[in-house]
Amino acid sequence: MTDESGLAWAAFVALLPVALLGFTMLFRWLSARSAGTVDSRLPVPVVAAHGLFAATTLVLVLLAALGAGES
Repeated sequence: MTDESGLAWAAFVALLPVALLGFTMLFRWLSARSAGTVDSRLPVPVVAAHGLFAATTLVLVLLAALGAGES
């Protein structure tokens, strides 16, 4: 929107710890699922869709930072 590559890279770098936290929560959910705790009640399709959308967001921000699609 602003055509600033620095902002695109800043957004990508800001998303990296968020992605790391997401992976941490995924592994906690997997361990809770095997232990049968309250957290394990989250539906698998919802968790999978959330991860898919998160990964898509990270890839799209990376592609924007790399300048993909520019003329």
